[in-house]
Amino acid sequence: MKKRRVPEVLWRLFHNRARTLGDTILSLIPLKTSPNCSCKGRRCLGCVGEDGATSFLLREKDPDDYRKLLNHCFVVVSDHAPLLRSYDPHCRWPHLELVRRTIEMTISEQCSSSDIISFGYDKMSRFSDTVELLTSPSWSLLLKRIGDVLMVYLLKNTSIFLRLPRNKHHQVAGVPISDLCLKSHLHISAATYKSSLLHPESRKKRSVDEVCSPTRKKMCIRKKCVMEKLSTETTVSAEANSACCELLPSSEGQCYSNTHTPSCGKRKRQYKWQRQRKLRQLKARETHFLIPCLNFNSKDNWSVNLKCDVSLNLRPPLEKANAWCSCCLVFETLPEVKKDIQINRQTMFYKLESSSVFPSKHILNSLKPNSSGATRLFKEIFGSLGVNVTTQVAPCVHSSNCNLVTSSCLYHSIIKLLKSLIRKAHQCQHLRLLKKHCSAPSLDQGTKSITAVILEGNKSEASMFANDCPESGLAHSDFKSENCNTTPESQSSLLEPTKCYCLKKQVVSFVWAVCRSIIPIDLLGTPSNWRVLTNNMYKLVKLRRFEKFTSKQCMRKVKLASYPLLSDEYSFLLKHKLLERWIFWLFSSFVVPLVQANFYVTEAEHEKQDIFYYRKPTWENIISKAVTCLRDQGYKELTAASVRKIIRSRSFGFSKVRLLPKRRGVRMLANLKASLKLPVNHPLQPRGQRKIGPGRNVKCHSYKSVNEVLKDLHLVLKHIVAKEPERLGSSVFDYNDVYKRLVPFLSNLKSGFSVEPGVFIIVSDVERAFDSVDQDKLLSVLGDLNLEDEYIFSKVVQVVCTKKSLRIPQTWTLGSKKNVPNPANVRSCLPTHSLRGILVKQQVQGRKVRKEQLQNDLKEHIKRNVLQLGIKFFLQSVGIPQGSVLSSLLCSLYYGHLENSVIFPFLEKACKPAPAFPSEESFLDDTAARYNHLVTYKSKYLLLRYIDDLLFISTSKEQASKFLSRLQRGFRSYNCNMNEQKFGTNFQMNILPGLGSDRLYMVEDGTSFLRWSGLFINCSTLEIQADYTRYLNSPLSSALTVGWLNKPGRDLKAKLCCYLRPKCHPIFYDSNINSAVVVRLNIYQAFLLCGMKFHCYISDLSCLYRFSTKFYADALGKSLRYMNKLIKKRMFSFKTGSDFRPILQVGKGEIEWLGLTAYIQVLKRKQSSAL
Repeated sequence: MKKRRVPEVLWRLFHNRARTLGDTILSLIPLKTSPNCSCKGRRCLGCVGEDGATSFLLREKDPDDYRKLLNHCFVVVSDHAPLLRSYDPHCRWPHLELVRRTIEMTISEQCSSSDIISFGYDKMSRFSDTVELLTSPSWSLLLKRIGDVLMVYLLKNTSIFLRLPRNKHHQVAGVPISDLCLKSHLHISAATYKSSLLHPESRKKRSVDEVCSPTRKKMCIRKKCVMEKLSTETTVSAEANSACCELLPSSEGQCYSNTHTPSCGKRKRQYKWQRQRKLRQLKARETHFLIPCLNFNSKDNWSVNLKCDVSLNLRPPLEKANAWCSCCLVFETLPEVKKDIQINRQTMFYKLESSSVFPSKHILNSLKPNSSGATRLFKEIFGSLGVNVTTQVAPCVHSSNCNLVTSSCLYHSIIKLLKSLIRKAHQCQHLRLLKKHCSAPSLDQGTKSITAVILEGNKSEASMFANDCPESGLAHSDFKSENCNTTPESQSSLLEPTKCYCLKKQVVSFVWAVCRSIIPIDLLGTPSNWRVLTNNMYKLVKLRRFEKFTSKQCMRKVKLASYPLLSDEYSFLLKHKLLERWIFWLFSSFVVPLVQANFYVTEAEHEKQDIFYYRKPTWENIISKAVTCLRDQGYKELTAASVRKIIRSRSFGFSKVRLLPKRRGVRMLANLKASLKLPVNHPLQPRGQRKIGPGRNVKCHSYKSVNEVLKDLHLVLKHIVAKEPERLGSSVFDYNDVYKRLVPFLSNLKSGFSVEPGVFIIVSDVERAFDSVDQDKLLSVLGDLNLEDEYIFSKVVQVVCTKKSLRIPQTWTLGSKKNVPNPANVRSCLPTHSLRGILVKQQVQGRKVRKEQLQNDLKEHIKRNVLQLGIKFFLQSVGIPQGSVLSSLLCSLYYGHLENSVIFPFLEKACKPAPAFPSEESFLDDTAARYNHLVTYKSKYLLLRYIDDLLFISTSKEQASKFLSRLQRGFRSYNCNMNEQKFGTNFQMNILPGLGSDRLYMVEDGTSFLRWSGLFINCSTLEIQADYTRYLNSPLSSALTVGWLNKPGRDLKAKLCCYLRPKCHPIFYDSNINSAVVVRLNIYQAFLLCGMKFHCYISDLSCLYRFSTKFYADALGKSLRYMNKLIKKRMFSFKTGSDFRPILQVGKGEIEWLGLTAYIQVLKRKQSSAL
């Protein structure tokens, strides 16, 4: 048999033990030719010998399902399985009875109680999903070939994984592999815990200000004794000792303050005269010059001009003495910054809270500009301190009273600079800087203009606004205040949300101004380094939504020579570590929180992945206008008491809403996936805007997310729709549904006429499809559904592979008391977008849900949907929630009912047979003389609807005209109206001329196309192309996400395949629909777009990585092979559900030639230094 590739999940768990069912059977049977075989000469698997076993098990005329069972079903024999010493080929029991008895035997044995084969087995009916799967005709044929004994052995002692579509598998026997994954995970976690005990420095360090434990108090006392002893042996004063030894590492790796600032117990504040004298002494000692730390044993024994060698674990240079300098010990084990560690940008997005310079919980807001605050900030920036020090500790000599030392050490210089940083952070005039560098127009001007477009559905999306200023090649001199144009001509456009944002150059200009205002010059380096820092900040700010920023990008072109603070007297390794830690903190804990506190950061609908920065007051004005429009559109504002009253009686809470800018207005996006906690006694305000005392525990009620509660209802509705698909009307949910309906229609259309008739096409869009749904009408439509009294849900998990581990997502399947368990229920629970994995059923008691509970959840979701926008709550009284797991299905059922009750009867009346063939005005380009041989005909039509986007094709102009008029009138009983600006037709009406300008697209040769749901439909031939017009008015780079981490070369190759995957659907390459020219044009266009994205991708990547020409050639060659393979796979494996089959009439060589031609064409026009 041909050796099959083992699924990745099974390979990670079992390696070579996982084999196909056929190979496992051959390995279990003793292949010996014996005249005394129990088959008595009739030939069986045990006596045919090694050469004939394969041909006996698998024969030429065997059905395909049986072949797939042997070749694609994988089996793992248990480690505890007994040896099969004898083989009996006889079949004494019927297959169904054999499987039932084996399961019952497994249940009776305690050691095998966890076997999946027994899960869900009903002893009364003697049935389960597993019984159904293991008694198929293929398994019955296998039983005849191998006999009862071997079949029982396989069912009891092996793990069996059946093949499912999309390279997934379903475990039907053996110990659940999900349990094996959990055990291995616990083993890894235990090993990690042990290693953390052995290496405590790898664990997260606790704060200095924590409450001292008894052990720590003892250490404080011991440290105090040591310091008192040191103070008697040296001539350094107590004040100098206090300033020098702020931090002292111990053998346990913990950090403690000196005797004068004890960390345990209540802190006693000194008198004013004491604080002033100490401040004068500290100012007198602090200087700007640096020398290495010096060590001593007595006042007469100094070690001068000695350096701390980092290569020797940063030990003090004094060899004769056994003393350690505390300042050197600070850098004893300074942790390194990993090059691939990421800057957490997620905290910047969608933050409404207004605060000071930084967010309210930022560390700079809680520190004071003294030694204690600077010490804590030092630990925050540079990490943990030295460990494993057992020798005597001596303070650093930095006092001006000493003759030999006239400057401070590196540690105290940094502490001094950090004090200055904290002081300036408290005094920063950030609002003045923000107004200077990021001035923006006020939305209070022209309130009526913006109110007219705010929350607008999709009106005037084709209208484009002027492009912003180019934002490339930014240098330090470019950071100047750039105000938006506020001339009277452009003032109206600036009132739109897409016009009142701050440019990225302005944002970086403000960030750099704050850096100059707060951070001391010594920590910013020389002026030449300022340009480097601002460029790196600009790269951080201009990143797209899901791109990552690493420490390597922060350090790009930053040089040690630019920081005089790190003089040559110190080791290169030490300086490099210090600089990396400082730059990483500057970007991650200074720049990012600064942006978060002063800007609302979001993406825009029309700019794909690009992000926009709005000043907080500007965005608050946008929200206030949106709130006004919500009230006008039927949303009722709620009080806190009303919200609690609504959600108290149900299991889910409310959903938070954020606004997404569009070309005109904004769109509301509700988050129904997140669970919520609601304070019991506190006002309903966002977390950042309510003031709660520090350390105060607030009692909260927890609520499940809306989608989590509605998952059961979603499964029930999908089950009903699968049994009664006519309830959905003309609904389609993806290109597969479009393809299944469009190809038979076109085939019948061409075969029904001797001459290909003309066609009349209408495309339209329902205006505010979700927001205009009549809630009472929808509930009446759903009330007609045939719900059962009770539903049972069983738990199923899926083990899938990720790059680093195995993931175990959980899901639920639907069963019914009235229905016999069906294997289709198990297979349908797998999401279509899931990774390749193993489906594992769980031995969990099924959940029972009553019909009344489902109906109550549905009514609560539709009639009492609570939304939170900012600090206000609203009740949606019109329409249905968007973003819900039920949204698209409810919308399809609603408009499906409209089609079944109104539209389809209307179309049947409008398409009456004509006594003669229609005249020339029925067609666009043909004359009646061409059809003189036709006498009568009956028009054919097709109606498709993707949620709210309609496509109508008819061979009758009269029918199409009547239907267009009916759509324009709307459907009052359903509160349904069409968007007048989104009509598109390929014919003209005398009564209503001029329609279709938004959807109709004309090319240079005069060919007209209609745009519908990402498809480009030829108005004359109905050939299908991909719609690329959406890329015309926005930069292609805005749709990309460049990967900088791990292996960027491998990610680039994977990205090229991802760019081609959506354009590999059979609808573009089937010769039943498209001509040979259009098929090849579709291939060429797909490669052309991929080549453009490839150029944009490597241009962004080239700032950090450059690859060889051979690598680029290999990447493009891999994309060519991938496109060819995926097109053929999808074409030949597509199941249409009818007699027709996809036809592919293009070869591998043609696909590769078209791809190479497209790539060459792009790269010739787009010359890049990165290539």
